[in-house]
Amino acid sequence: MRMRNVVAAVLGLVLVSPAAADPFGDLTKNGSDACFRRVYDAAHLQKIPRQQVTSMTVWIKGGPAGASSRGGNVGLALTRRGDPQPLFLSGDCSWGNFKGPPNWMPSFRKSAGAGCVTLAVPDVFPNVSSAEEGGGIILDPAPDGRTMMVHLDDTQILVKRARRGDALSTKFGADDRVFRLARTDLLTCDFVKDAVTTMETEPAR
Repeated sequence: MRMRNVVAAVLGLVLVSPAAADPFGDLTKNGSDACFRRVYDAAHLQKIPRQQVTSMTVWIKGGPAGASSRGGNVGLALTRRGDPQPLFLSGDCSWGNFKGPPNWMPSFRKSAGAGCVTLAVPDVFPNVSSAEEGGGIILDPAPDGRTMMVHLDDTQILVKRARRGDALSTKFGADDRVFRLARTDLLTCDFVKDAVTTMETEPAR
């Protein structure tokens, strides 16, 4: 799907009207960050051989309502089979109602969620950071805040920590579209926060 269609869908369908409950906002309502993670063991990956993602970590920035970090209020890292180096994205996510199930994200069938527009290149280089959208994701925290479902579109633009100026178009198959993460300690997300917010004077070459 073209990135412009993803962005139009996120902006057009999410935030039509405030949702009665906002479990995404509740995660950081006390001003602190939130962290979610899932590492898939060998047994799981053997059972689902087409799943390429081996781990996923999501950092959510705390703070006043509407406040965003550089590049958004969410950072995501994932690793894939055969490559231990994490891939990162940053996104601007807000909770809202949908007019109906979002047809741009077939795996998500609820009427409300946190829709996120992601950046092709995290806004960490003062002179070369890109406002180009990198895709769309939906975050769906459980009401108790202990777990969160992550829905990925079929294509995302991600970067590696050492070369954050290089946008990597990454395809996700049917077995790499929905993930269930568990809430964990904030230290687990330090590497994600650093990758998507730490300013650099120039891109790594």
